[in-house]
Formats: sequence, C-alpha cells, structure tokens
Amino acid sequence: IFDNAHEAVADLLNAPSQDEIVFGQNMTTLTLHVSRSIGRCFKRGDEIILSRMDHDANVAPWLLVARDLGLQVNWLPFNSDTFEFDLDQLDSILTDRTRLVCVAGASNFTGTINDIKTISEKAHDAGAWTYIDAVQSVPHVSTDVQHLGCDFLVCSAYKFFGPHIGALWGRRALLEMLEPYKVRPAPEKIPGCFETGT
Repeated sequence: IFDNAHEAVADLLNAPSQDEIVFGQNMTTLTLHVSRSIGRCFKRGDEIILSRMDHDANVAPWLLVARDLGLQVNWLPFNSDTFEFDLDQLDSILTDRTRLVCVAGASNFTGTINDIKTISEKAHDAGAWTYIDAVQSVPHVSTDVQHLGCDFLVCSAYKFFGPHIGALWGRRALLEMLEPYKVRPAPEKIPGCFETGT
C-alpha cells in the first residue's frame, strides 16, 4: 500500500521515479526537515531568494537556515497592481552566490499562478536550486516536475481530499547527495531516509 502511494504521487507529479517522493506530516514539517539537509550544502555568505508572495511555510524554514548558517536573504517582490512577479527583478537579485530560490507554484495570498518553468531556468542559469511550494497549485493545475524543471516541489495531500500528509518530490541526484537527519534504524536509501518514524 505504501509503495502504491509513492507511485500514485509520482504519477500525479510526473516524477521519474517513486523513489523521489518523500512523505511527511505536512508541507511545513517536510520543509523544516529537509531545509536542514539542504542548508548543509551552503556556506556562510551564500544567498537565498525568498518571495514576498509566499506562505510562511516556504519562508520561515529558510530564514532559520539563513540565521543559523550566516546566509544572505534576498527578497523577490511582486507587482501590487498585477499580483505577479516581475521576473526582470529576479534577474537583478540573482548572483553567482545565489544557491536557492524559493517560490510558490500558486499563491494562497493572491491566487497568482507563477511561471515556475521560467523561474527555474533563471535560477539554474545562476547555478541555484529551486524549492517550490505547490500546496495551492497541485490541486488546481496539472503539475509536471520534469516540464517545470524545478529541483524540489512539495504539496499536501489533504488539499486535494487526500489524507493529512505532505509529499515532497526532489531530484534523485540531489536527494541522494543530501545528508538526511534521521534516526539510526531508518533506511539509508531514498525516500525512506527522509521519512522519519514508522
């Protein structure tokens, strides 16, 4: 049953493998958990970009990582007339020190559906990863992580009439590179190494 659930979410998101699907308590808890592992890849003075449009679940975990590791936080504003990002502004704050760009697939605040594909392309051109809060978008728009080109995408099944769990997709190469925070009896391989408890 558990394997079938991973397979179903992989199918929902068009993930290459069910091994890239990590279940957790909810999107917020998953993000707090995996942010610690992602943060270990950064060093003092590196930069992350957060959005003024995002739910705090995709802001606070990264602020804590930035505080703990001495990272610079840059903010991507949105146009208060169109309620959309001006992606030229993203170009102006992306630097060779940017390591992570965190934005929502769709905003719970404005209802805006964001151009994740373009944001991911711009981030990758700068050498950064993208972390997408898709809690609001997955229930309403077809989500194809391979087409979007993002690196991590997280959603909550209870937003589309599923159980009260969160699901995180991450690129296999990145998930396998990250050091999970886990108890010793937990599996060593993905996705189990990121799925705490039983």
